[in-house]
Amino acid sequence: MVCPLYVDFTRMCINKFPEVLKFTTFKTCESEQYVDCPVYEICTSDFCCDCMNNCIKQYSEKLPKFLLNLLNSNEAAMAVKDVWTNTCLSPEKSKTCARYKLFSKGEIPPLNLMADGRRISPFDLIFKRKQIIHPPE
Repeated sequence: MVCPLYVDFTRMCINKFPEVLKFTTFKTCESEQYVDCPVYEICTSDFCCDCMNNCIKQYSEKLPKFLLNLLNSNEAAMAVKDVWTNTCLSPEKSKTCARYKLFSKGEIPPLNLMADGRRISPFDLIFKRKQIIHPPE
């Protein structure tokens, strides 16, 4: 099965979130895993935080390239999926987001500020990543 947002070889999700191009390979568009795609979930949700595009744009422009290279796009998407699902797609919880509060004041939140107010280091993500070592064949 193919994602319903994949119409005539066009990924309609790009129209809603053009910044997503920098974070995905679109491997799931032509598979049944499209239902697990965070972008599909955002595009089909009844509500989406007004600041979501600003957050995504900030990360795509400011996140160090070495970090994006270390985390493949699927891992990066899954790392933020919880935040998107539990905060950005909730009308009530999105208003309590630390990043939303700063954007609403006209301020730009620091990259390491999480929705719940915690600050993390890029190395926190790297060191929590599972390393898989394959034995020689």
